[in-house]
Parts: sequence; structure tokens; C-alpha cells
Amino acid sequence: MDELTPKERIFGMVEGKEVDRPGIGSFAMAFISKQVHGLSVRDCYTDWEKFLKYYLKVQKMYGFDSPPLVGHASMGAAEFGGEYKYPEEGSNLQSPAVKKHPVDSVDDVYDLEIPDPSEAGEIPEMLGAAEYVKENYPKGYDAVSVVVGSPFTWAGNIADVNNLMKWTVREPDAVHKLQEKVVDFLIEYLKVLLETGGEVVMPFDGGPTESNDLLSPDQFEEFVLPHWKDFRERALDLGVPGFLCHPCGNQTKNLKFYKELPGTLAVNFDFRTPLKDVVEELGDQAMIVGSIEPAKFLSKDDEWIYERSMEQLEIAADAPHGYMIGPGCELPVDTPPLNFHAMCQAVRDYAKED
Repeated sequence: MDELTPKERIFGMVEGKEVDRPGIGSFAMAFISKQVHGLSVRDCYTDWEKFLKYYLKVQKMYGFDSPPLVGHASMGAAEFGGEYKYPEEGSNLQSPAVKKHPVDSVDDVYDLEIPDPSEAGEIPEMLGAAEYVKENYPKGYDAVSVVVGSPFTWAGNIADVNNLMKWTVREPDAVHKLQEKVVDFLIEYLKVLLETGGEVVMPFDGGPTESNDLLSPDQFEEFVLPHWKDFRERALDLGVPGFLCHPCGNQTKNLKFYKELPGTLAVNFDFRTPLKDVVEELGDQAMIVGSIEPAKFLSKDDEWIYERSMEQLEIAADAPHGYMIGPGCELPVDTPPLNFHAMCQAVRDYAKED
């Protein structure tokens, strides 16, 4: 029987306190739809009240700690005037994708207007989601991670990643200008979000576009770091308590730069960035989250997941600000329930042995 609520456990670890066991993270979005009746994959991104209602029930059933995540990796496009396409029954799409980018050219970057966040894209619905958690989640569970992304990943969603990559070479000023506009928008977005959700809100930033799959460390330092630091500093001045950060993709060569970002409460690197390296670089600064290979939840059995979980716990359970085991990116939609349960059980068994 757990001694602490999820919220007590998470913030206890973040503050460097001793807690009853390591955390259990789900990084679950559409996976929730496969655990219940009457919730579609699309609903997990378009009907936040229904998603949040079922999320809490599934969280209590498995006994994991991570709060619900509202938003997705393609955000930024529709908020600045583009369009998304959503998962439909029978399609292979399992999360929203960009259907139309609002920026096609360098001229568009300079002409782009900063929208009102209270009316932009999906944000009105996300504000409603934060309010729902604040008003309906019980004490100890009353938290919600809300996607704010990173300036560079949002810039790629707005202008198309292919354009953004070319512009880092041919039109670097446009890359900086677009991120400046994104940061200004995100700060206004956070103001409205904090007014609506208050203390239950945990901003979720990071993304895949700044990974070493696309950028060199030198490019990260030149294009990504200045605007991200600017965003974090301004956000902290607003009273944001800190950030849950998800650097997606292979970011091993960027690790040293993440130490420079102020306000990281927890960090969940992709599995391609070795967990041992993450603990060594950032363990004295933030709670470590992750990072089992998501595909293994589909391709391996529960015994493999259990053993892999134990290996991860041996690496990170004693990190100074705590460790929350979980997948290195979103939990696959069709993960067998027994595989996810095996990860949860490993944590409880490890705590008994420790």
C-alpha cells in the first residue's frame, strides 16, 4: 500500500526528500483509450473532459504517479493559423499531425502576427482542461501537465521542419525572428493558463526538432538555447513553479546545454540518450524520468519489461532529486496491459528490496 499520494511523492522527490518508493510515469495519451469503454484515440486529443475523467480512473487502477498530459507534439501550427489532422477510426495516425503550416516562406515569418492565446487553435479547450482538473481532481491527484513545447520545435511546426532546417543555413535571421514571436506568444499563453489553472498546472516543454538527429550541438547552442533560456526566464518571472521537460530524439550531445535551462523540475529524455548520462549530468538539478524504449512495450513480453525496469531502477533510483520510471517517449497505444503493469510492479518490488 502506497504511503503517499502521487503529488506528494513527485514533489517530495523534486525537493530532494526521501519518499516511500520511486515514481511511476505513464507518458500515456491514447493508451488510455484502450483501457476503457467509450473513449476513442481521437477523443484523447479533442475531448479533454472525457479523457481526463478516464485518465484518473486508469491512474488509480494501475497506481502510477504521472499526471495527465494535455496537448501534443504538433502544437504551434494551428495556434498560428494552420490546421491539424486527427486520428480517425481505421487510420494509422495515433496523435494529431500538421495538415497545413501557417508559414511557407521567409516573408511569411516577418509578416506573421502573434495571435491572442485565449482564442488560438486548441488553447481554449486546453484552458478548459486545466480548469476541469482544478475543479474535479481529488487532493493528491490535482495536477496536469500542459504542453507549451519549445520555441524551436514550435517554429518547425509553424514553418515546416524542412524549411526550418534550410533556413538555419540560408536564412538564420528568420529562424531567430520566428522563435522570438513564438516566445512572446508562449508567455501570453502561460499568463492565461496560470490564471485558469493556477497551482495544478505544470508546463511541459521540449520536443524532437532540436535533437541531434537534426541539429549539431553547435547549432543547438546557436539557434535553440538562447530563445529557450529567454522563454524559461520570462516564464519563471510570471510565477511558473518550473517545467517538466521532454527532450525527444537523440540528445546525447546536447546534455550539457540542458544544464543551462533554469527551472527544470523533472526531465524525461528519449531512450536514445543513455539514462546513466542523464543522471550524471542532470541528477543534481532535477528529477529524472524515463526511459524504457517505447517500442519494447509492444515487441517484448512482461518479463522482459520487468527486468528492463529493474535495470533502469538500479541506474537512477538514487538520483538526488528522485527518479520516476517510465517510457522514453509516449507509451504506445496498443501496449498490452500486462506489460505496463510489469513496469509498475517492478517499482513496488524494488522499493521492498531496497
